[in-house]
Amino acid sequence: MAISVTGIAFAQSNDTTDQRTVVATGNIMPSSQSNTVHNVKIITAKTIEKQGVFNLKDLLLKENTVRISNDNLLGSSMSLQGISGQNIKILLDGVPITGRENGNIDLGQMNLNTIERIEIIEGPLSVIYGTDALGGVINMISKRIVLDSAKPYTAFANAYSESIKQNNFGAGAMLKVSGIDIGASVNRNFFGGYNPVSNSRVMLWKPKEQLFGNFTLLHQSGKLKLRFKTDWFKETIENRTEPVINHLEAYAYDEYYLTNRGITSLNLEKKIHPLAYWQVLTSFSNYQRDKVTYLKDLTQYEQMQVVQNPDANSSTTFLTAMSRGTYSNAQWSKMAYQLGYDINLNNAFGSKIEADKGKINDYAVFACAEIKAIKHFNIKPGFRASYNSQFSAPFIPSLQIKYDGIKRLSIRYAYGRGFRAPGLKEMYLYFVDFNHNILGNPDLKSELSDNHNAALKYRFKFKQWQLVLDNSYFYNNIYNQIALVRINSSALAYTYQNVDRFKSLGTNLMLQFSKRRFSGNIGGAYTGINNNAFEWVGKQHFLYSPELRTQLFYQLKSKHFYDQTTVSVFYKYVGKTVGYALDNLRNVVNTYTQAYSMLDLTINKAFMRNRLVFTTGCKNLLNVSTIKSVNVSSSFHNAGSNTMPVSIGRSVFIQCAVKL
Repeated sequence: MAISVTGIAFAQSNDTTDQRTVVATGNIMPSSQSNTVHNVKIITAKTIEKQGVFNLKDLLLKENTVRISNDNLLGSSMSLQGISGQNIKILLDGVPITGRENGNIDLGQMNLNTIERIEIIEGPLSVIYGTDALGGVINMISKRIVLDSAKPYTAFANAYSESIKQNNFGAGAMLKVSGIDIGASVNRNFFGGYNPVSNSRVMLWKPKEQLFGNFTLLHQSGKLKLRFKTDWFKETIENRTEPVINHLEAYAYDEYYLTNRGITSLNLEKKIHPLAYWQVLTSFSNYQRDKVTYLKDLTQYEQMQVVQNPDANSSTTFLTAMSRGTYSNAQWSKMAYQLGYDINLNNAFGSKIEADKGKINDYAVFACAEIKAIKHFNIKPGFRASYNSQFSAPFIPSLQIKYDGIKRLSIRYAYGRGFRAPGLKEMYLYFVDFNHNILGNPDLKSELSDNHNAALKYRFKFKQWQLVLDNSYFYNNIYNQIALVRINSSALAYTYQNVDRFKSLGTNLMLQFSKRRFSGNIGGAYTGINNNAFEWVGKQHFLYSPELRTQLFYQLKSKHFYDQTTVSVFYKYVGKTVGYALDNLRNVVNTYTQAYSMLDLTINKAFMRNRLVFTTGCKNLLNVSTIKSVNVSSSFHNAGSNTMPVSIGRSVFIQCAVKL
């Protein structure tokens, strides 16, 4: 089975209810999911495969307390426990993903074909991961295929086709040479675009091509483990505009959005003792986003010419160097501890960033301990002290407690102080085109937060059923929250502002069950929000929105244990949300988002001892496409001020994965 220590992969299970599943994110030492002090949600590769999803956006779309929205050019964004995506840290093998557009990482750019599992911790992990981890951490952990002298090589390939003009293909291989595991993979995702009006060249959902690649070296020499890894990503989005046609000519101004991201990391781990080791993770990330506008002559097979106008073309580059080192020691029976440092150097430049302003660095030391002085109690205090080159960084404490003194019941509580310095784009962005008018604000203040999470998990049996009841509660209080607000209604101009205070609270209840060939989970969440706009209209209470989620899996009878056929149903209901917000002029705006449901049905069939796997099914059976939505800022500017796109509509797909 496979484990990951924030970047170095070991063994792990595909069963989400398996108590042996090992968790690394936020832990002093790798620990089983049932023993970790944090309340961790795990999504395994097997669940990803059964859903037939290939990016992080589509996977999280059906998770409780997660809300996804779309922008046709800036990509998808999310909220977790009511907290917006700029406060969610997205990691790949422990390395932060760079390249936030509109404050969010585009989850549609996160390819899942090489991901073994995803660990999600809700609530601030600012002590360990610093800024941007105020609302939670999502850590994507890459697959590692264990090679030995009996099988020194392996290869795999996958293909995906969906009726909405989505076609993907990927392949990779790994080889052991002189004790070094060498691996590489490539993947191409292509989407042809979609528009409800068939005879229009303007696409509501833009044509898109994505290319992914990675290269990995793994080596162990005695007690020293080394992993070198580089990941690269390239995306091209085509934004076709309305043509200009008269008796003399026919032309159009079309925009191309080009994204390039690269992450190169080196992870060293040295065991000093079976229960003590040090680890250093160093990475360099680059992110470049270009916009190029062409004048297309539609009478000459769309002959293109670059528009010579500075406002029609732009280029922005972000460079990030990171180093995080930790020393972890669990040799004492009553206590384990971790000491570490964290350095992040950020630089940005380009036509969208004000000259000589694109630098912000952060230096920090942190420590935490897991104390077991009292039977059945695990107490984990921690702190982080940091220096930020542009903002005053506070002392950040945290506290987690776990109690398991009652048979089959575990109780967890976590408090964390959160801190997020404004990003370079939030301060210095200049993004003005036909669809967007967004300006940065260099006078922003840092966000601070207090977060409380409590969780109760009870495992029990009823006749032949294995049951797990998981009930969690959360409360978030964010000061100086940064939001994109409208400053000019007629021009649809926006800027980033501190909107004083934001609160969210709620509960999440989930029941996992299994009996022979039948398994699944059913549950719901209830999330309330409150911000300072509520006070302006005399409303002190929270406004709540419900969610319901169901996943059902049934394995058909099979002569062979490995070659299983699984029928799966995935359902998510997102309730209606209403609230209040303030624009930049302190005018109260009523916000509203319509309720909707998503339903998928898939069939997963394995052959040849899981070497060949087919998945097929129908997505969005209820054919939901757009919903009514009114907010201060529309995240999908071309879709109309009162609507928000959710999906293209009902579709069918087929996916094939081959392992040699």
